Amino acid sequence: MAVDVAVITTHIAPAKGYGGIAESTARLVHAWAARGHAISLCASDASLGQPLTTGAVGLPTEVPVRLYRTWRFDRWGFGVGAPWRIWQACHQARAVYVSGIGTWPTTLAAVLCCLLRRPFVVAPRAGLMGAYIAEIRRGKRHKWLFYRLITLPTLRAARLLHVTSRCEAESVTRLLPDSSGVTVANGLNLNEWPCLPPPPTRAGRVFCYIGRFSAEKGIARFLDIWLSCRRADDRFILAGAGHTDYVQELEAVAARGGKAVTLHGYLDRAGVQRVLADSDFLVLPSGIHHEGPRENFGNSVAEALASGRPAMATRGLAWDDLEGEGVGFLFDADEESIRAAIARAGAVTCEQAASMSAAARRYAETRFDIDVTAATLWSLITGGLPGAEPPENSPPPTDPVSL
Repeated sequence: MAVDVAVITTHIAPAKGYGGIAESTARLVHAWAARGHAISLCASDASLGQPLTTGAVGLPTEVPVRLYRTWRFDRWGFGVGAPWRIWQACHQARAVYVSGIGTWPTTLAAVLCCLLRRPFVVAPRAGLMGAYIAEIRRGKRHKWLFYRLITLPTLRAARLLHVTSRCEAESVTRLLPDSSGVTVANGLNLNEWPCLPPPPTRAGRVFCYIGRFSAEKGIARFLDIWLSCRRADDRFILAGAGHTDYVQELEAVAARGGKAVTLHGYLDRAGVQRVLADSDFLVLPSGIHHEGPRENFGNSVAEALASGRPAMATRGLAWDDLEGEGVGFLFDADEESIRAAIARAGAVTCEQAASMSAAARRYAETRFDIDVTAATLWSLITGGLPGAEPPENSPPPTDPVSL
């Protein structure tokens, strides 16, 4: 089978414990496969629990899926089988889409594309966010050296950088001012995320966090502040997975809330939708633990808005228009601002909640349709390639920028 685009990523859903990159890449690949595009996929089999299998990825049999076995360093997707499989994928494709940076498979893919003179597009997926770069420059000199010698030079050689939000574009521009890029938001299959009925009328508010449990997400600190100011009938639902040390910290904070806090592990889409159905607000407090946000997008916010649930998010993420669009509340990293946002959410009336729910769904429909995302990116990746499928008559990128 001739392959137009090979997709190389570190982890791919339904891998557990690896967050938005695995999820958003899987959604894009499935959308391309559904449109009959000639693609292949190469990733590690890393997942919390049992290793991932090609069948679990769920792509059509005609799509080549190469999963290599990870060895010890699951987070970085390290495996001795990677070089050959990534070489095969890059060699057989007319172009390559690299989702993520700075890991074993994504670095190999970028280097091989340079050697093969294969055009490639890279989605940094938060790997160039300002706070993260500041952290590695300050405290991880070996990693910053790796970035300077390998990661940044290969990114400069990329045909295009795909960023997902204005805040990510600003970070990339500061680091790579001469690179070309485009801003295209992550997409959802909106049919899989129908607008939910309003939550039941009750005395308190139910807040939820859905996603990876890690320090940069800020959820332990947010929960600690919430516990100090919550009303008697308020509840908090936490759903996700992460690495042991932070999960233990989060569990210790949650335990202080008693029955007011419910802690779930990783949930599939149906489980996530059940949590959203029982919640009034989704919370994304990324960056309140650190010197700045490291979140480039936040898939859980898109899922909540598509489901008709307003969101609360740290100011400076991809969601700074939540309040202006009437679909949520913003807060700064200080405790006073977080308390004020929690109080504002608690004061929302039933009528206001219904209005916010309808506005949230409209917001998602105009910004996160996976068909628009997939068509836009396909045209950008394959446009001008000899022998590739003609670019589709797709809408322009949601927020084009020169990086």
